[in-house]
Amino acid sequence: MKAVGGFLKEKFRDQGKDQSACGPGISMTMPELTDSEFNQLSQLVYQHAGIHLPPQKKELVRSRLTKFIRSRKLGSFQAYYHLVLEDASGLELINLLDAISTNMTSFWREPKHFEFLGQELLPALRQKSKGAPQWRLWSAGCSSGEEPYTMAMVLMDKVNHKDLSGVKIYASDINTQVLNQAQRGIYPISRVEPLSQEWRRRFFQKGVNQWEGFVRVKPEVKQLVEFFRFNLMDSFRFKEEFDIIFCRNVMIYFEKATQTELVKKFYQCLKPGGYLFIGHSESLCNVSHQFAYVKPTIYRK
Repeated sequence: MKAVGGFLKEKFRDQGKDQSACGPGISMTMPELTDSEFNQLSQLVYQHAGIHLPPQKKELVRSRLTKFIRSRKLGSFQAYYHLVLEDASGLELINLLDAISTNMTSFWREPKHFEFLGQELLPALRQKSKGAPQWRLWSAGCSSGEEPYTMAMVLMDKVNHKDLSGVKIYASDINTQVLNQAQRGIYPISRVEPLSQEWRRRFFQKGVNQWEGFVRVKPEVKQLVEFFRFNLMDSFRFKEEFDIIFCRNVMIYFEKATQTELVKKFYQCLKPGGYLFIGHSESLCNVSHQFAYVKPTIYRK
């Protein structure tokens, strides 16, 4: 089988797989997370990421931040809190938000959205396009990349390849670790089981040797997607308006006021007639907004 750019066309080899051994553990008694420390850290996370951490999340916070206490040889969560505040580089804050933000996703998750995208929305947009489409799509809260890559596969399945040259999917997340994974586009083969055999063969390369049991998203799929770190609490200063925004299973971590402000910003950065998709566990019923209801969890500007 012919190699392309160091990778086989249908299979890939990669010497970059992490094979480093874990170093010896540091033996130390871990401090307890007091209610006061939890409240301080929760407020910091809320202030910078809009994520609401109720009291029942205290143990989750303690377990996820313990690694920082250990690696930095700190004596308390209070000391870690001050370390984050005093870090002028902002890296400690990014590490904190990476640890706290929950990332759960999969290919073809909540299929009705992708069915609507491929069967109804893209054909309607295609009819309105004069010449090659110039669509802009955004996966807001893309986690490890399965959602925007699925969006790309739907586009490639429904639109001729030559007509996709002006189309771009932007994919953002606050978590730098999952963004790195998304940009690599390598997944355990079990993660693509929701996809048809045809799509697995068409859009992925199988790993060989030390990458046996993994697949990699093909370059032609990856080139449709541009990943970047973005905090949804920040101002939206995009140069172009979007045709479609997917923000699914993200707002469930926000309080109502934060949800309302975020939905307002989504509305403002969509083109007239643009679409917003939210998760099936979410609703805009109790959120003040200007969107028109299309279908459950699908809205139009």
